[in-house]
Amino acid sequence: MPRSLAVTALLAFLALPGVRATPPPYRATLLEVPTVAGALASARVINRHAHYAGSPGDKALAQWMAHQLAAAGFRPTIEPFTALVPRLKRLSLEILARHVTRIDLRERPIRQDPDGTRRDAGVPFNGGSGSGTVTSTLVSAGRGLDEDYRRLAAAHVSVRGKIVLVRYGAEFRGLLAARAQRYGAAAVILYSDPAARDGSLHGPAYPNGPYRPLGSVQRGSVGTGIHIPVLPVSALTERALVRARAPIRITVDEPLVRETLWNTIGVLQGSDPAQEVILGGHRDAWVYGVTDNGDGISTLIETAKALGTLAKTGWRPKRSIIIAGWDGEELGELGSIAYVRSHLDYLRAACVAYVNMDEGESGQFFVASAAAALSPMLATLTRDVSDPAHPSQSLLARWRAQPRGAQVFAPGGGSDFEAFLYDAGIPIVDGGFSGPFGVYHSAFDDLRYATTEADPGFVNHRAMAQLLALEAQRLSDAPLSRAYALGAYSETLHADLASQPSALHGALAPLDAAVTRFSPQAAATHASDGILLDAVHRLDTLAYGRNGYAAVPLPLVAAAATTGDARAVRAAALKAAAELDAVTQELATPGT
Repeated sequence: MPRSLAVTALLAFLALPGVRATPPPYRATLLEVPTVAGALASARVINRHAHYAGSPGDKALAQWMAHQLAAAGFRPTIEPFTALVPRLKRLSLEILARHVTRIDLRERPIRQDPDGTRRDAGVPFNGGSGSGTVTSTLVSAGRGLDEDYRRLAAAHVSVRGKIVLVRYGAEFRGLLAARAQRYGAAAVILYSDPAARDGSLHGPAYPNGPYRPLGSVQRGSVGTGIHIPVLPVSALTERALVRARAPIRITVDEPLVRETLWNTIGVLQGSDPAQEVILGGHRDAWVYGVTDNGDGISTLIETAKALGTLAKTGWRPKRSIIIAGWDGEELGELGSIAYVRSHLDYLRAACVAYVNMDEGESGQFFVASAAAALSPMLATLTRDVSDPAHPSQSLLARWRAQPRGAQVFAPGGGSDFEAFLYDAGIPIVDGGFSGPFGVYHSAFDDLRYATTEADPGFVNHRAMAQLLALEAQRLSDAPLSRAYALGAYSETLHADLASQPSALHGALAPLDAAVTRFSPQAAATHASDGILLDAVHRLDTLAYGRNGYAAVPLPLVAAAATTGDARAVRAAALKAAAELDAVTQELATPGT
């Protein structure tokens, strides 16, 4: 999951008094059924074994989740698929001084948390690294951005053929590795800087607080297209390398192996199975992943219990509700991508929303991102959920009281909503409680960290299960004219255009005019579900893009803007305007 999200403007509806959206008899059940004890019991199971994608622990967890969904009243299936999975065979790092020193790449043990260095934790590595042995000198490239490489070039320091040292945090690690490769580096070492947002310079390190210990290592995928060796190390190892001032040797042997992975799917059949709502989160982890993303799986299971209990009272959702545990997210959203690709035509016709649950209880700061169609729902439903820290007030009140208020962020990248939003145009919601999460992608993301730092008392787990259950009920039962807020796209698009460089505003005028034409039609439309579903899919494709973790507004225009050619920008604006006018006309068609 991303460390930061791009922010949208504060939506005006958040300041208005709201009407509760969930019928009272339903609301009571959906709020009462999720429990702390249930979420904690799931977390204990998740902590038992490492469950890297395709491992025995991963398969066992897929089967366990299917049993939990069945017990809740969902019809479970396991959908296997094949994918290329990085398998580490050998990893070594040596300092070639007078005497060769081989670095221990395992994480430094913490006495209070023996789970973090259990035997099945393995050696930290970067999925997608190239294989090979490189012997060279070390060059520090700072944050690994273009400006850092320009600074080195200005100082007459070449990185070609060298091993580049880059600190995590500025961008998705795959972009950092790709840039080093593009500048000619022979290998990359990524390290966790104590000055980073989750680093120990900001507060006490685990086990005394939530920040990253100096001996912890952030694993992670670098995506595809990397052919040079890439290696993650701790801050302690980085210090040893810098002090040594000697050549180093890296060996990475990490072949891609085609293996079977498993998506766990549970279905609560609706009265109109031609439409559906999907709630999902990834089940795989780099090691134990009790917070990333065991908290998502624990929360989804409590959500399933609430919805299943409501169904036993006689309620039947209008649209089918699917709860999914995706595999292979940590290696590039393999499971959700496979699912969307294999069901793409059906999803485009049937799926009205995707609700993502990933790393949703890692701290105490409530955050949410969503496509514009679903943003207003968050303000309405957080009124119905009690603030876990202050049960006498609502979660919305807590959200509003936070610095910068109750903001809804634009979707970026880095989690399983990507395929739904960017490939199928399906509106998404993603959110939860965020925090420093200093053991992100380390073996110390285990039960002890979850219960002492991420969510003591597991009360945020319960609150998120309540919120997800309310979201599922509303999205499954409400007409799309009420579930979707098309007018919110007007605000989003206007804000995105206003944020573009002033030199481009003239070239963007056709799109700005199209947004003005769209706005009154979006506010007044009474179109059918089918028309609304198609309109939202097209609007999402027009409005949202990503680059690594970062959100990219108006991706068609953004791609043209990178050329620096005003004519290309105007052509992109005209194309986007034509698409938006087509949506406006679709919404205005008589009889829809």
